[in-house]
Amino acid sequence: MWDAASHSMHASELRCRPRCSPRLLASAIGLLLVATVACSCGQREAAVGKYEAVSQTTEGRIIHTLELQADGKGFWSVDTDNAPFRWDLHNNTIRLHTPTGGVIQGTLDRGSLQVALPGQGVIQFTKIR
Repeated sequence: MWDAASHSMHASELRCRPRCSPRLLASAIGLLLVATVACSCGQREAAVGKYEAVSQTTEGRIIHTLELQADGKGFWSVDTDNAPFRWDLHNNTIRLHTPTGGVIQGTLDRGSLQVALPGQGVIQFTKIR
């Protein structure tokens, strides 16, 4: 006859036991984070530099210069006007954050940067250094 008292489980047997040690799990998560940061840093370093675009208007030719600095800051220059911004990069999408809170989004691909501006269309920059 089955006796419930003799077949009861001890409280310690009810706990879930991890399949791997907490140290191993923490190490794996840390390694994954380091790999992610290393990959994104390499991509960011490759984007740093000076870019140039030429657009034609009814008033003539306009040269745009865009400089992405390693510290995440940059400048957009048109003739003698300079506009500062901060920038970030996620995959191939670059975001230029203006001091007034605006965000200009573009695409970065192999030394080429495309930015769509409202009312002006797409501006195609080429990396010059």
